[in-house]
Amino acid sequence: MEKTAAQQSLWKNRIFTKMFVSYSISSFGDWFDMTALMILFSYTWQANSFLVALVPISYALPSIFLGQLAGVYADRWRKLPVMIGTDLIRAVLTIALIWAGTPYLALPIMLLRATASIFNTPAQQALLRKTVAEEHLLKASTMIGMVMQISKVAGPLLGATLIALFSVKVCLVINVVSFFVSALILVSAGKVAEPGMESAQQMAAAKSSVLSSWKEGWSTLFSIRVLYMSFIFYLIGFFTLQMVDSQFGILLRTLAPDSASLLGYVIAMVGFGMFCVGGILSGMKNMKSFGWTLSVGCLLTGVAFGGFGLLEVGASAGLILGCSFLGGVGVGFNIIGFSFLRQRETPPETMGRITGITNSLTSAVVILGPMLGGVLIGALGVSAAFSITGYVMLGVGLIGVLCKRLIWNGGEQA
Repeated sequence: MEKTAAQQSLWKNRIFTKMFVSYSISSFGDWFDMTALMILFSYTWQANSFLVALVPISYALPSIFLGQLAGVYADRWRKLPVMIGTDLIRAVLTIALIWAGTPYLALPIMLLRATASIFNTPAQQALLRKTVAEEHLLKASTMIGMVMQISKVAGPLLGATLIALFSVKVCLVINVVSFFVSALILVSAGKVAEPGMESAQQMAAAKSSVLSSWKEGWSTLFSIRVLYMSFIFYLIGFFTLQMVDSQFGILLRTLAPDSASLLGYVIAMVGFGMFCVGGILSGMKNMKSFGWTLSVGCLLTGVAFGGFGLLEVGASAGLILGCSFLGGVGVGFNIIGFSFLRQRETPPETMGRITGITNSLTSAVVILGPMLGGVLIGALGVSAAFSITGYVMLGVGLIGVLCKRLIWNGGEQA
């Protein structure tokens, strides 16, 4: 890392600053045209329901099958060129999407673009681990986590607004520009020294087989108790959340049938809750307890989702938005807390592989969770499904609080 990184402000770390700005732009680009593509498939091309359902799946599928491979190569290659290359590839593929005339041509292009994205994230996390001082890791992880979550919320909303004002293709053009700008910012960083890349151990790793490197990543994960136990805990909570996360439209349609705009406000309040958590954590020098952070995150999310399940038709917008904010705070503690834990506890030389492993399993949950949630809602109704989800999250959170020492085995800070 830069020589004076430990003594100066995080924002005076030139490499991190450029990486953060670049990531912010490209992250919004990743989610910016989601709404545009849904409209393109649903209205412009009049695609059937199966093809429309493949749009979000095309975003997650490459990570499930190739995320761990991407993590292996992120550790073997220099990170900055990987990030620049993936930005340029995504820009070119987005240009191809503008000219795609059918969903059958667009879907393979979207899969290729999502594949390029999965190489970007492990490289970015690995470079962050190597160029940011230990005492700045919490703030850096928090800022990156905030951008990631806000882009997922604000990107599609902003895209929908621009589509209403202009057109679908304008949204895609703006996305192309965002990727090119992101790449230019990274190029301006110049050559970045990556501690460890020149070591004998790293050179040996580069010569080892991909399979051996992949196995080493899993071995590293399970050799660090606080890391793998926290990931299992996080994954259970995340899976439970995904069961009903995509069903807010149905819930609000039931609770407030005459307030179609309420969904936008709910999404905004969830994002605001996560933003507030990021603001709090970014002001801290370190996180004293991973167990408390993840457990409280599950408890707050459980209270929020349980509250949604108890609301009746005609419930006030204030109650709905209050539950939304509380849920956003809970999700923020979980996602940002685990992101920092992964950064701090993972050895720098395996950061890409650990990121690839955790991202691939998380992406699998993004697809499997809504499927189970849809079955649950079909059998019991949307309010009951939210209540059950809330109770499960509360249970997970309570287990974390009561069994904190057993789960984390004193591996975290006191």
